[in-house]
Amino acid sequence: MKNIIIFIGQEFIINEAFVEYVKREATKHIEMIDTIEFLNERDKDILVKLSNAFREYDNILVVASYAGYPTASRVVATLLEDNLVAKEDMVVPSKATLVEPNSFLIPHNKGAINVLRTRVTYELPKILLTSDIENTILYLFDLEYEDIVQKLSPLAKSYEIELTLSQETFGLYKALAVNKKYGDLPMFVQNAKLLLPNNLIIANTLFEYLIDRFTPLNKTVTFAESCTGGLLSSMLTKVPGSSNIFPGSLVTYSNEIKHAWLGVELETLQKHGAVSEETVAQMLDGALRVSQADYAIAISGIAGPGGGTPTKPVGTVVIGAKGPEAATIRTLHFQGDRNYIQYQAAMYGVKLLFEVAKLELF
Repeated sequence: MKNIIIFIGQEFIINEAFVEYVKREATKHIEMIDTIEFLNERDKDILVKLSNAFREYDNILVVASYAGYPTASRVVATLLEDNLVAKEDMVVPSKATLVEPNSFLIPHNKGAINVLRTRVTYELPKILLTSDIENTILYLFDLEYEDIVQKLSPLAKSYEIELTLSQETFGLYKALAVNKKYGDLPMFVQNAKLLLPNNLIIANTLFEYLIDRFTPLNKTVTFAESCTGGLLSSMLTKVPGSSNIFPGSLVTYSNEIKHAWLGVELETLQKHGAVSEETVAQMLDGALRVSQADYAIAISGIAGPGGGTPTKPVGTVVIGAKGPEAATIRTLHFQGDRNYIQYQAAMYGVKLLFEVAKLELF
């Protein structure tokens, strides 16, 4: 099934945070968002654009501002050759089979049209879309793309599963497994885990999985971040339950703060520099000492666009993870803009955590 979110209202174009909020909520109801489109409520071609979407997509989530809602409901009714009626303090097409406050649903193709009347900074109205297509997310560690395809493609074919792969960072792939009409997703997942017991986990996100595994074990994790600027702690604390495993972290950008807060020796910083395995090793030790956590991730690098040198170009990042039994530190060279380099570095830190805590996490 093909799914689209259509925002109707000029303000949504510049409100990235609200758009991301809608996307997060939508993916709880439908397996994947194929397209996102923005329309001005005064767009002269809005009827044509919505008509095209109605033909091409199965599930259509229309998110309209209060100013854009009258246009949205009127155009939907026109395209469905319907009239408008008053329900739940709104005017909605009479074909709406489900009406909740600020939300209505109309069956469409193999899916449905769900129109929301929204205000930014307010809680989103109830999304009424549902999907009967089973899917799950897999994360694959320390395997090359060709190895994953070779091992999982025959299994996916056998159980009629559509498998989509994407690389998160070095040594870490994310896969979406979707049931076809006669697929058997539980058997595919079970056999994939048996085939790759130390390389594969099933989870919506790595951070949710980390919380689920560490919480009953009373294990904690901390971070010492430089070039990622607190991205790891931000991603972890977005997930409910993060306080169970996360006492806190330190963002240590300057050398002075690395020394004062983490105890990185000035001699180490002068001799090897902030972006070095020697510095990251001491950042790990300092983070564990200060937080009393069981595990630590430390990151120091050059995210760009400036600051690179011939020996340490932009994208050079040193990343380490340490626990009671093991530690590892690696120097990587990422590509992309500043934010993408930061994201890849943060996710590689998580990958290393799974490496040093493999007994607890696999």
